[in-house]
Amino acid sequence: MSEIILALPVLLPIIGGLAMLFHRSGGEIRWSRNRALLTAGLVLLNSLIVAAILAGGADGGRRLVVFKLYSSLTVMFKLDRMGAVFAGLVAFLWPLATLYAFEYMEHEERKNTFFAFYLMTYGVTMGIALAGTLVTLYLFYEMLTFVTLPLVLFTLTPEAVRASRAYLYYSIGGAAFAFIGLVFVLGFSSIETSEFMAGGMLDPARAEQNRNILLLVYVMAFFGFGVKAALFPCYRWLPKAAVAPTPVTALLHAVAVVKSGAFAILRLTYFSFGIGFLRGSWAQWVVMTAAMVTILFGSTMAVKEVHWKRRLAYSTVSNLSYILFGATLMSPVGLAAALSHMVAHAFMKISAFFCAGAVMHKSGKTYIYQLDGMGRKMPVTFGCLTAASLSLMGIPLFAGFISKWNLAQAAFLCGDEMSRTGGGAGGLGRWLPYGGIAVILLSALLTGIYMMTVLVRAYFPKAAEAVPAGKKHGGKPQVNEGADGMEVTDPTWKMLVPLVIFTVMIVVIGVHSAPLMELLMKIGGEVG
Repeated sequence: MSEIILALPVLLPIIGGLAMLFHRSGGEIRWSRNRALLTAGLVLLNSLIVAAILAGGADGGRRLVVFKLYSSLTVMFKLDRMGAVFAGLVAFLWPLATLYAFEYMEHEERKNTFFAFYLMTYGVTMGIALAGTLVTLYLFYEMLTFVTLPLVLFTLTPEAVRASRAYLYYSIGGAAFAFIGLVFVLGFSSIETSEFMAGGMLDPARAEQNRNILLLVYVMAFFGFGVKAALFPCYRWLPKAAVAPTPVTALLHAVAVVKSGAFAILRLTYFSFGIGFLRGSWAQWVVMTAAMVTILFGSTMAVKEVHWKRRLAYSTVSNLSYILFGATLMSPVGLAAALSHMVAHAFMKISAFFCAGAVMHKSGKTYIYQLDGMGRKMPVTFGCLTAASLSLMGIPLFAGFISKWNLAQAAFLCGDEMSRTGGGAGGLGRWLPYGGIAVILLSALLTGIYMMTVLVRAYFPKAAEAVPAGKKHGGKPQVNEGADGMEVTDPTWKMLVPLVIFTVMIVVIGVHSAPLMELLMKIGGEVG
């Protein structure tokens, strides 16, 4: 199979999105139908191409050099096992998210703009997944900001303008810090192509001579890429972005943007600086502490938040740092644990956001205190939300339990190793990983609080507020009615099919995670 196929999943959606963006048609009804067919066709074709690439193997031997900017500044696509995990995850979720978006956006204006940038975001995200060099990763990481900015701004409300401005400011600032990391890694690299290497790219002798400077640069780059992963204190853009349409927020919070930030940190830590250089250093404990603080902060803010989508946004802030905590353990099992939560969280959080979007679409209700009795009127939607909630809490037989168990196990092994070796950084490493286990358990408790309060309201409304269908009070729709006065029901199959599939995947990973973990442990073994 020609190596040019590695570029197709990147270029096809970008070219298709640009063509759609600049398309002008006099017959809106006919173009609306053609636009849906074009979008669905490109997304499905792209996912099939990714499937064909993955079927051909992901041993890291396949690469495509697109061009060289200068010397070692190479733009190259490469398929290794870690990139295959991210690429496969994106390719699986995007068609289902597209199907959901068709119904959600049915009555919106400017659908041309929405689906054009929606397609381009798919291509840019695949560029991050298939990036073979740090230069390529950074290039597409920057592009991701600019193709998702119009989606955050889509509604053009004052809230959307403020959210998009915050998103842009944070992203540009983060990219500046990430660029510093790029410069130093390439400057101290032992290879000429800037290609990702398992174990790191740094020249050992030169890196050791400039150890503290490089450790400082690593921390700066960690926080730079961590902006898109909503690392504290760079999280504020994410709850604000909840004003965007639900298909956008689901992609921001579950698939494209935040996962790209976490994925970039994994590449930075394990394939650029290398854990041999970082493990036991003060830099490891700084970034590990930042991840732990973010986990607790996000969970606490989610408990306090009464707006449903913003509560889920704070949940994302917390859960993304589970991945970062796994990254900061800087061990093969830590990497495998981080990747397992990246996969599990994608299904859990996109399902939760799509459930919230379905309720908003059918009833117009956006606050948690408005959800009394909704579980009885939308049984399939809230059944899927129940599975996602239990998984986020880490209940056994669901995907979230597997990933949290892996993280706790990796933290225990890291703490045990550091106890035997002294831990470095004044002995801080002897106990900090164990503290991470306590943070995971406390966050699970807080997750139970902020997710179960939604379910309790939905299934067990207060007796005084359980008003029969069709009755009004004060001229406002009751819990059984939508904003237009119609009775609330589950959405159509376009929304329900993705939700059911996500729920099945949450359960399948929870009860049969062995094949996934076998793959992830192989990835961890590569960097060990």
